[in-house]
Amino acid sequence: MKQLISYAVAALSLVATQAAAAPVTYYIQSEPYETVSNFTACPLGGCTVKYAKSNRISGSITLVAPLGSNLTDEDIDLQIHSFSISDGQNTYTDAQFFVDVFAQSARVSTDSAGNLTSFEFKFDKTHGTPYGEASYADSKAKVSYIWISSAPSPGAAVAASNSTCQFRGDNVNGNTNGAGCMMAYDTDSQGASSASTTGVTMSLTPPPAPTPVPTLSEWAMILLGVLLTGAAALNLHRRRQTA
Repeated sequence: MKQLISYAVAALSLVATQAAAAPVTYYIQSEPYETVSNFTACPLGGCTVKYAKSNRISGSITLVAPLGSNLTDEDIDLQIHSFSISDGQNTYTDAQFFVDVFAQSARVSTDSAGNLTSFEFKFDKTHGTPYGEASYADSKAKVSYIWISSAPSPGAAVAASNSTCQFRGDNVNGNTNGAGCMMAYDTDSQGASSASTTGVTMSLTPPPAPTPVPTLSEWAMILLGVLLTGAAALNLHRRRQTA
């Protein structure tokens, strides 16, 4: 009997250990964009993205295991298992990771229980190798990116497409091979589009689905219902007066 109990305890311990090491997914969502600047000219081509204020940054990042406790601005790009993040026009996924998408920044802080207290992520999409920089005339200097940060509260989110990279460099772990862009010009006359907003969350809980906006036909049905209700009420009122 004691041996069976020992086996049971060992099995439960193994299950608990595996559960603790299981991948964990964080969901990202920003507020709709507050400012939008779309390209006004396109000297080198590649100008396909135009942002709208109804767009936002959203998606998810899955880590290979839960975050540790008491992390302080820890670089966790090596812990990224998969991701899919959209800026409303472009989507960045792990299928492109280390091919033409690089994590220039992937930093978090946690409390004593491993709960996320702050974060900063920046994913860059390059436009060709070798990677040029600081030249509007070099198509390989072009870069698109998504950047989110929880600081200062309530955080900020920025998306850009077809910007010109001014300065490239590795992240802390040196995993971008110089492909990441540390500073970019988002100039609309040179083909760049950009958008930004304040307010972004990164949580273990999926964000609520957006409330659908009624279509024109739905509005017509609503209006018809209101008119029918009003007509019925008016007819009832007249009947009472003649009774």
